[in-house]
Amino acid sequence: MKRKPWPIIILALLHILAPIGNLFLNAYKSSRGLLPTWNFWNYGLPKTLLISYVILPPIAGVFIFICKRWSYWGYLVCLGLIFLGNVYAFWTNMTLWSFVFLVGILLVDFLAVAYFVVPSVRSVYFDPRLRWWETAPRYSLSLDGRINEQNGIIKNISIGGLFIEAWSGFEQNQKVELEWTFENQQLKVPGRIVFRNTKGYGVQFQHTPATSKSVKDLVQVLQQRGLAISDRKAGPEDGFAHWLKKLFTQGEGLFPKK
Repeated sequence: MKRKPWPIIILALLHILAPIGNLFLNAYKSSRGLLPTWNFWNYGLPKTLLISYVILPPIAGVFIFICKRWSYWGYLVCLGLIFLGNVYAFWTNMTLWSFVFLVGILLVDFLAVAYFVVPSVRSVYFDPRLRWWETAPRYSLSLDGRINEQNGIIKNISIGGLFIEAWSGFEQNQKVELEWTFENQQLKVPGRIVFRNTKGYGVQFQHTPATSKSVKDLVQVLQQRGLAISDRKAGPEDGFAHWLKKLFTQGEGLFPKK
């Protein structure tokens, strides 16, 4: 199953749906209907506030959902602009209600920033290896290979890398050269060790155009033979209701786990 963590999904949806919440809140505050409130926004509000209420929150939600380094900074910029827009709204209409609304926005912004600077959350945006939903399909393989001239057994492979059982003398992030022969075709691919355990090494390929094509051809053959390693099947523990229950009963699930 390849799904982003529930907190990221929920926060993205809340931001995307925020304009609707703003519309209802402003309609209630002004004792207008929804349509008159929208017409007032569209024709009566300064463009700065219209952007803060309607345009920036969904953009921020999309940035949250994309989960990239650049979208992380894009989200924080959107958050800052939304806050400045609300400061401007308070400055032009200094009422008790607008002050309470500004304090509420400030609190929400503070909590959002605090959440996204937590290392386990921030690392999802900055370290592609932690975004498990982006990993390429893996294919089962049991093939003799070599890693820096040391013999090993390749256990699975994808377009982006492989896992090889081999001698325990290599280090994390070490650059290596992989060699193997598949159906009379010899492949030699440079790579980098991205993780290690007691059985062997996960190696990320450092492709050249030629090695990229060769590995794609190999993977295509394995795919046609039905050797794909199935993703973990979704079960009740993956559902939203189970996540919510676990959050409130055990205090777990708010922050992504590596």
